[in-house]
Amino acid sequence: MKSSSFLNITFQFASFFAMAAWLAIFVFPSWTVANLNLMVIPVAMLCLIYVLTLFIGGRFDEPGSKPRGHFFSMGGVLKLFQHPRAVLVGWVHFLAFDLVVGLGILVDASQQGFEHWWILPSLFLTLMLGPAGLLSYLGLRFLLI
Repeated sequence: MKSSSFLNITFQFASFFAMAAWLAIFVFPSWTVANLNLMVIPVAMLCLIYVLTLFIGGRFDEPGSKPRGHFFSMGGVLKLFQHPRAVLVGWVHFLAFDLVVGLGILVDASQQGFEHWWILPSLFLTLMLGPAGLLSYLGLRFLLI
């Protein structure tokens, strides 16, 4: 299997699991909270995809193409993210953690008795911009409690 095929298939699987879970969060919030143990499945799948892509995905890299760079400077991170597999690993990382944050917002809002429509903007921001969504929910929570 060529590197680009592996990366594209992996990207599609990861995006499918994340979007299916986000759909449940947006459209079926009561079901999602009631079945939180079931919602662990897409999170676990994203984590598995992350680990496999990070540690085994190198087998599908183009010959002589290894991620170069490091996390200790902006230049090192930019160099690291010039490699397609590193970008995919980063993307799956975002998908997994943003989903966990979204589930946390949903559960907390449910425990606080917030109407679902109040948190929809925060959930959307979490899906699209991660920390901005969490910050907006924390602000909303502060105002409503």
